[in-house]
Amino acid sequence: MSNDSFKELRGPNQGVNGMLRAGIAVVSVVAAVLLYMVIQSNDIKKSQQEVIEEKVVQLAETRIKLDSIMHQLDSKIAEIQELGGDISELQKAKAKLELDKAQLLKNTSEEIASIKATYQAKILNYESLLTVKEQEIQRLRAENTELASQNEDLSEENTSLRSEKSALATTAARIRAQKEDADIRNKALAEKVSRATALKTEFVKITGINQKGREFDDRRMRNDKLARLKISFMLAKNELTEHEKKTVFIRILDPDGSTLFDAATGSGSFIFEGKDYAYTTKAEIYYDNINQFVEVAYHRGTAYRSGKYTVELFAEGFKIGIGGFEIK
Repeated sequence: MSNDSFKELRGPNQGVNGMLRAGIAVVSVVAAVLLYMVIQSNDIKKSQQEVIEEKVVQLAETRIKLDSIMHQLDSKIAEIQELGGDISELQKAKAKLELDKAQLLKNTSEEIASIKATYQAKILNYESLLTVKEQEIQRLRAENTELASQNEDLSEENTSLRSEKSALATTAARIRAQKEDADIRNKALAEKVSRATALKTEFVKITGINQKGREFDDRRMRNDKLARLKISFMLAKNELTEHEKKTVFIRILDPDGSTLFDAATGSGSFIFEGKDYAYTTKAEIYYDNINQFVEVAYHRGTAYRSGKYTVELFAEGFKIGIGGFEIK
């Protein structure tokens, strides 16, 4: 084949090959661009994922820190309350912390970055409060230790005082018992002395007096003859009895045992063995210890009932004589 013919044949083929090479180049460029874009997109997604993961970690760390502070607040509240301190400030801080924890859960991942600084400041405030309260706890512990020491001292003093009080009570009881015994003995002695010094009668005699003044001493007196009574008795000698004015109370008891009583004729009352007794009449005498003879006249003013009458004599708390008569 001639050179001219070969040239004619190579000319069209060379054009096709050029176009093919150009197409391949374009496809290669597009593929490279797409590959770059895919790689770039993956890098962006990876970077975004890393950022999100980092923010989630920060959120979790913040939540853990808040939970730790909540636990410390509860611990401080319990300890200060036990020590008798004021827990109102801690209770307010706990309530605020509850709100902060609730608000933290509401934040989206986009807000996490913006709240980190805010919560960090809050955490610092809570930690500062915990530090202050720890100092307060130490102070309260020291005060309670001092109070416990003082209470122990007071307890020892109280024990000592109770022992002294018990000893004093025992001594006082012994003294009271001795006094009561002495009082009993003194009372018995006083009664003996009083009885020894009491007046005593040798006899008691009742005599009737009629309207004419004549006396009759019949054992049985007639009511129509009786105008008044004469009660006679003799006081025995007693060297122990003081020479002084004495009062003798006379009781006249009717057949029923009732005391003849008339205030108009001088009746009244006296004390005998701690009780009030009515007397019919009384005699005021001066005792001179010479076997003194005493006469007392009694005018009733009304008739006597028939029956046996009893006459009793009392002086200085003692019954000193007894007699009687009968009305027919």
